[in-house]
Amino acid sequence: MNTPSLSSACSLQTCGAPNTASYAPQPLHSVHSDKSAQLPFHPCFNEKAHGRIARIHVPIAPRCNLACGYCERVISPPADLTGPGSASEVLDPEQGIERTMKFLQQYGDNSIVGIAGPGDPLANSETITFLKQMQKQAPHIATCLCTNGLALPQYAEKLIALNINTLTVTVNGVTPSVIAQMQPRVFDSGKWLTGEEAGHLLISRQMEGLRKVAGSMTLKINMVIAPEINMSEVEAVMQLAVDHNVQVFNPMPLIPRHALSSTRKPTRDEIKHIYSLCPPSLSLFTKCKQCRADAAGIHGKEHSKCPTIS
Repeated sequence: MNTPSLSSACSLQTCGAPNTASYAPQPLHSVHSDKSAQLPFHPCFNEKAHGRIARIHVPIAPRCNLACGYCERVISPPADLTGPGSASEVLDPEQGIERTMKFLQQYGDNSIVGIAGPGDPLANSETITFLKQMQKQAPHIATCLCTNGLALPQYAEKLIALNINTLTVTVNGVTPSVIAQMQPRVFDSGKWLTGEEAGHLLISRQMEGLRKVAGSMTLKINMVIAPEINMSEVEAVMQLAVDHNVQVFNPMPLIPRHALSSTRKPTRDEIKHIYSLCPPSLSLFTKCKQCRADAAGIHGKEHSKCPTIS
């Protein structure tokens, strides 16, 4: 059954509460060594690769299993709307492969091929179809996925078998009441869950999924920072990352829109403070541009003399 639109009516089912007590904020050191040599040369994981290595986001995943308060899934020209959840069109897997092959011819085999939406990749069967075809046609190319993590436990073994190189999971908190303010509805087993019940299920699945894929691919946690909602959870999310063998932490300033349009984004000082909290065992990524689901090219050079993909 296809995941319904986010306007669908909600209904509830019972879900177990995760054990998040161990993720109460702990004092973390801010001394960092250069760990970039240990990371894949990926422009969204390794800051030394940012602005040097090309990536393509293939927009083949329109459906989503969450209602995030900050996300608008729209079909829009690049000039109209930036950020995740937006794409100029949705492709089927065959069209996605065709665009990807053209991209690789122009940018080279050290480029990254990723799926980041405009919905959640793991809420769309087309994602697996595309990745299987990539394994047949270009098994040497690094592939990447960005997910909310709700369906990660279900697909973990498939992603490992498909040799996914890098995986990003967006974790916006560890406390269900906080998560519910960022992501108020979750679609699971044919039903919508809301509020803290949805938050319990989401963080449980995220932790389970991370445990299943740890050691098989390089992992990053994205956290959308809304100071009035989840700033107090930053250290707890960092600790969760450490405990689940995640290599990279990427705090992303809220883009105020949709249900959180009146919520302020973090100040520069607040972001700098978050940077200072990152423990030495995590690589901090600070160059995220919150790209669209159809982004293609080298970060910051898409509109210069670099070739573009159509």
